[in-house]
Formats: sequence, C-alpha cells, structure tokens
Amino acid sequence: MRRAALMAVSLVPVLASCYSYTRIDTSVLRPGMNVRARINGATADAIEPILGTTNARLLTGKLISSASDTLIVEVPAVYGAEIGSSIQTLNQRIAIPRSGLLELESRQLDRTKTYIVAGATAFVVGGYILRSTVLDPGGGGGPGGGGGPEFRIPIFFLRR
Repeated sequence: MRRAALMAVSLVPVLASCYSYTRIDTSVLRPGMNVRARINGATADAIEPILGTTNARLLTGKLISSASDTLIVEVPAVYGAEIGSSIQTLNQRIAIPRSGLLELESRQLDRTKTYIVAGATAFVVGGYILRSTVLDPGGGGGPGGGGGPEFRIPIFFLRR
C-alpha cells in the first residue's frame, strides 16, 4: 500500500504538466480563468514588494475581474513567519494596468500529454495488479523467509 501511495505522489509533477499555456486576446477574458501575465519592468517593480518576490515579471493566477484599464488577478504570495523558519503561501489580488501588460496566456488542457500520462499510469497500475494477482498471488514468501525474487516496475519521469 505504501508503494502505491509513493507512485501516486511521484506522478503529481507529471500530471501537472498536462496543461499548457496559449496566448489569448484580452477581449476573451472571463472571471475565473487561469491566466499567466507577462508584465513590463516598471509594473513588476511596483508589484514585487506586495508579493514578497524579487521577480514579478511573470504572474500566474486566477482572473478575478477585467476592466477597460486594469486586470485583477489573484496570485500566490509567499510570506515568511517572524518566528522560526516557516513559510506560508497566501493568495493576493493584484491590479495589473493594461499598459503594463506585455502578454496574456490562458491555461489549457493538453490532450496529448494527458493521454500519455494516462497510458503510462494504466501500464504501471496494470503491472502492479498483474504482479499481485498472477505472478505472486500469495503476497510474499512462506515461513522461514525464503521468498522468491523481487519484481520491480521502474518509474520514469518525462522531461521537456
């Protein structure tokens, strides 16, 4: 059971890569969209102290509202506690003037990556089920510790 949980946790970065960003026009914006905004240096310099970051030229978050001159985007902000070394991530709403916006992208599901991840997951789970039911149905060696050889399924991480 612990091995299955470890496999599930190790797939989280791969599952997150099933999304890609595509450039969109500001006329198609809807509140609630997941967006990524590239902003100019002057706007980033004004936003950095609010978010507690050193480089705010690329903001990723949820669009709250879109006015004719400003976008309100909810982005994660990192705050350090004064006692100890804990860090807490909170959401902060940031007003981005359209004049400071260089590019706006929307997060879309990438079907090809999703099918590849789903196929790989099915292969790993199928191998685990095959091992548990056909290759070693007893679930281990008998008394005395004379178990058979181990059957391992390698897990590969895909990188771009």
